[in-house]
Amino acid sequence: MTAAPGPTAVLDRTDRPRQPTASPTFLPEIQALRAIAVAGVVVYHLWPSVLPAGFIGVDVFFVISGYLITSHMMSERDRTGRFDLGAFYARRARRILPAASLVVVATALLGLAVLPELRWVELTRQGTASLVYLQNWVLAADSVDYLAQGIAPSPFQHYWSLSIEEQFYLLWPVAFLLVARRRARSAGQVRRVVLGIVVVLSVVSFACSVLLTSAGDPSAYFVSHSRFWELGLGAVLALSLARTARPALRGAAAWSGLALIAAGMVLVPIERFPGALALVPTVGTALVIWAARAGSSTGLLRLASPRPVQWLGDVSYSVYLWHWPLVVCAPFVLVGQGAAVRGAVVLALSLVLAGVTRTLVEVPLQRRVRPRATRAQVLLTAAAVTVVCLVVVQVPRAVADARTAERERATLALLADPPADLGAASLTADGYSPFASGHPVVVPAPQRARAELPEGSDGRCKSDMSADHAPECRFGPSDAETVVALVGDSHIEQYLPTFQAIAESEGIRVLTSFHSSCPFSTAQRETDAARGGPCLRSNAATAQALLADPSIDLVVTSARSAVDWVDSPEVPSPVDGFAEAWTWLTAAEIPVVVLSDNPLMLPDDATSECVVEHPGDPGACARPRTDALPVDHQLAAVALSDVELVDTSSWFCTPAVCPAVIGSVLVYRDAQHITPAYARTLQPRVWESIGPVLERG
Repeated sequence: MTAAPGPTAVLDRTDRPRQPTASPTFLPEIQALRAIAVAGVVVYHLWPSVLPAGFIGVDVFFVISGYLITSHMMSERDRTGRFDLGAFYARRARRILPAASLVVVATALLGLAVLPELRWVELTRQGTASLVYLQNWVLAADSVDYLAQGIAPSPFQHYWSLSIEEQFYLLWPVAFLLVARRRARSAGQVRRVVLGIVVVLSVVSFACSVLLTSAGDPSAYFVSHSRFWELGLGAVLALSLARTARPALRGAAAWSGLALIAAGMVLVPIERFPGALALVPTVGTALVIWAARAGSSTGLLRLASPRPVQWLGDVSYSVYLWHWPLVVCAPFVLVGQGAAVRGAVVLALSLVLAGVTRTLVEVPLQRRVRPRATRAQVLLTAAAVTVVCLVVVQVPRAVADARTAERERATLALLADPPADLGAASLTADGYSPFASGHPVVVPAPQRARAELPEGSDGRCKSDMSADHAPECRFGPSDAETVVALVGDSHIEQYLPTFQAIAESEGIRVLTSFHSSCPFSTAQRETDAARGGPCLRSNAATAQALLADPSIDLVVTSARSAVDWVDSPEVPSPVDGFAEAWTWLTAAEIPVVVLSDNPLMLPDDATSECVVEHPGDPGACARPRTDALPVDHQLAAVALSDVELVDTSSWFCTPAVCPAVIGSVLVYRDAQHITPAYARTLQPRVWESIGPVLERG
């Protein structure tokens, strides 16, 4: 999202050509581009089927920002012979900080009031990142963190684009100053040197974007080095002296640029974005700006001139800031209303709040509140405001932590003397009890569920999604006569606490080979194909290691198979892929036990949120069995191979429902993984399933 828009340009309603100029001007076409960009983003968030690629409006803002900021810097150097870095940052603080800080604080307080308690900690984390302009890096880290997938959308995540711009504003003016401070250089020399620098840096950034995107790295969408080239393109445009061009050429460039943006908002696929596809909106934006500054009004000016278009361009910064928190919070306020009603309310409120913010906050603080304040005063005030806002956004987490601590005291009392019907012991063929006898508490506290992970999930005992191998870990007595290997993705890893308990009680050794998003199969997930096939390479290496280890008595595996698989004659189908991988082992007389996939609960953290909202009746959060049991290709694959299938559905469900809490234990840490606490209570059932296989082996 671009910095706060400047004052609306005085519209040239004549056909007289504008004089070419290298000084920064707020052209009507730029205001119109802002209006188009923010409209695209908002419509995409409210009605994605209307503009399935409206997200490219952010890329339009990037080019505009690079163009305007560089134009201002170059104009100051041309006019005064120097560039004042302190004054630059003071101006940026006046333009960007007031509205951005206001929306962060308002969103934190709104989220505390209307969002489920489970989201309050994340509210503080991402609000803090937004205030210090590191939100894009937080989202980049989450995008490649398998354990962070499925986290509910944050009302602050749209600050990622503002963070990229602020990082650009922090670095680019410093580089510019290092060149511009040489007084011996003429304006033309400065322009040429700076242009050369920005071209080189932009080419490098563009290459990073293409490489990361083509490798299927989801962080490519957020990281600064894959996006800086888009602002750099605007900078190149600003540093290139305007040339008066023929009206026909200017018109063709303007309308071609607008067509690229419009087509891009409909046709660009987000799965392969940014990369080279980001050229569509960025080149389109550059063409429109070039045509507008090349020396005369174009036919596009008539489209850009109407007051509503210019007004929307004026308030685009505030519209962008306000709309997304309202999108996230609307379902919790407008309960029972359809998407159309919520969208209309969010749109109306976004425009109203943006208009008020522009009139009462942005413009006064930019132009009328202490206009003669020194740069030091402005920067110190900005720092003080940021500190105050940082304190305010800590409130949601502080409140959540206090409530969680109170609940955890009750859970400690439960675990100090666990009842016989704790967890899975409360589930029978006839029904279940949500609470263990005499203990109306939930373990772990739902607010902490995502942090409750199997040992070694930090990377020590499980590889990330892009690795071409799976690390090997061993648990249990080193001199054990029986060795059981756990192989596959996180849906077998989640049983590690179960097998650790078995290792302690039965004296067996447990070997693990876990790989994120990588079922033990020769079929290929689409996500793995996008990364170049590291999962297939890892599975082949794991199979070789298992076959070379004579100590292994049994392999136990499970997988999430309700995913998108590559449909190609070059790779096996999901069913054939599981069967083929298992046969690698059974052909060598290594027994294999397959655990059917566990039920899937509500999306994101909705199940845990429900448990928090119904502390006395977690049964309200149960899911119908027919809805919860997933598509599991392992079931059909069993018929094609000599393996033992264990139907795990009775470990989680009654004949009617799959509960969220059983015997005072929270079953799921997210939509698809069980908690270590519940896994430990499955020890008797798992041993009952694999013990006979070991005896036969």
